[in-house]
Amino acid sequence: MEQISLGITGDYKDLAIKLADSIKVSKKVKNMDDILEIDIYMDDNKKEDIKIFICLELTNMIVNVVKNNILKKIVNKSYKDIYITELDDIYKYSLNLFNEKETFIREILFNRIYEYLASSDYININGFVKFRLRDFMDYIIQIKDRGLEEYLLQKDYSEFIELLKYFVDVQQEKVDILKLYIEREGTFRLCDKYDQDLENNYTKDIFNLALKENMNYEDFLISILITLCPKEIWIWDNLENNVSKEIIQTIKAIFEGRVKVNYRA
Repeated sequence: MEQISLGITGDYKDLAIKLADSIKVSKKVKNMDDILEIDIYMDDNKKEDIKIFICLELTNMIVNVVKNNILKKIVNKSYKDIYITELDDIYKYSLNLFNEKETFIREILFNRIYEYLASSDYININGFVKFRLRDFMDYIIQIKDRGLEEYLLQKDYSEFIELLKYFVDVQQEKVDILKLYIEREGTFRLCDKYDQDLENNYTKDIFNLALKENMNYEDFLISILITLCPKEIWIWDNLENNVSKEIIQTIKAIFEGRVKVNYRA
């Protein structure tokens, strides 16, 4: 009768105890102070099923420890001197990135473990992660770096939105109702409440500034809206893609309860 032996220490040990309880075939468990050892005995007719089960459970174990423990430790160690009060937020962004890639990560880990057990009947989980998954841990470090980048981008965006909200709050409303049509070709049209194209000195000044500063469409639009400071903004989204949704999200963040959105005029 063949067997597979597992050696587990450190962060993996508590999860491995649950794994030992879930194994319903013949096994021997030795829980010592510094290591948990599990010997799993396999009948020939169930060998492949048991091996797949073990690979799946070890994959689950590594994923849970990496995303809930190791990733957080890496974030804290890397950024504690600069972003001491923001470590939890950076970790959340890093964790979101990990979760987005988790299916891919699980597939890679499962295949690595399965291939390893094809040529060895003993696996030490900590050693396997440290020495056989070095490229995987490098990938986790990249996730941590990207998590910081996305957090800082979102922080800058939020601070910028707060500044624009302040400008809106201190300005006098110059337009009662402004209608914004986001067209299918990606352009936009501004109209008054009677559906007449909106042309006045304010929009002309912004248009001239946009030409001079080479503004993109979104910056141009936001500048006009802030300058006009409408009491209400009615939006018709005829484009309905990620670009138009981001524009609408930005407008709603700045003007909050003044915005009403319609789709497909």
